[in-house]
Amino acid sequence: MSKVVLKPEELLAQKIASGTSLVSTKDAATILGYAQVTLRKWASYGNGDLKPVMTKNGAKWRLTDIRNLVGV
Repeated sequence: MSKVVLKPEELLAQKIASGTSLVSTKDAATILGYAQVTLRKWASYGNGDLKPVMTKNGAKWRLTDIRNLVGV
């Protein structure tokens, strides 16, 4: 069975509908069209378009910040 791959706008809509406030680096990168390493560098160096929320499981990204960045 093959895995269903969502388009960035579909993934964003799914995350909004789920009511989640934080998303993983993988999901944030997919929605924004960046490589995951780009977001990891932003988290490490403290620069970039978004600021991460550091959790015990690593960096998470605010869905509201992502929505503002993409204009949704």
